[in-house]
Amino acid sequence: MKNEAVIGGITVGGQPSPEELTSGRFRHVLNIRGADEAGNVTGEVLAGSDVAYTSVPWTIDTVTNEDIDRMRDAISASEGPVLIH
Repeated sequence: MKNEAVIGGITVGGQPSPEELTSGRFRHVLNIRGADEAGNVTGEVLAGSDVAYTSVPWTIDTVTNEDIDRMRDAISASEGPVLIH
């Protein structure tokens, strides 16, 4: 995955491929990309899978405290490795 890093036990990186999303490596994927961004197929790929999926789209110019709270809640509820992209 492009620009992958592990920070505090959470993997962050660029848009994962469908194969990376369904590899079994992650139990929860938190997507901060907008649904209309080119190549953002995460929701489609994970639909019907056993990987938990949360979408909290934001940019540096639009992020709110509520966005951060939703992300924290999603991470806290995760039952295994988390990916944020």
